[in-house]
Amino acid sequence: MGKRALALTLVLSTGCFGYNSSAKGWAYLGDAILIAGGGAAIGADEATKPPACTGPGCPTYTSSISGAMVVGAVLVAAGVFGIVFNATRDNVKGSK
Repeated sequence: MGKRALALTLVLSTGCFGYNSSAKGWAYLGDAILIAGGGAAIGADEATKPPACTGPGCPTYTSSISGAMVVGAVLVAAGVFGIVFNATRDNVKGSK
């Protein structure tokens, strides 16, 4: 994974937060997209994982967790946090 993907993950890991009912609606959509994107990253990683090495020439340990799995988990967690944060936060009153 490149530096751009890492930067994008860090930016999106904050989730989406709304301050009034209209902004919260869009924030919920953004959080749902984060969850879907994280799930897609996890699914793509699982679908393209090479078969387990079983034999005398295999290395002693190979981690089953890859960078795409971590990125997917961070995006899903950020989306869930954003939804919970928006649901429990009061709307900000305007100056009108």
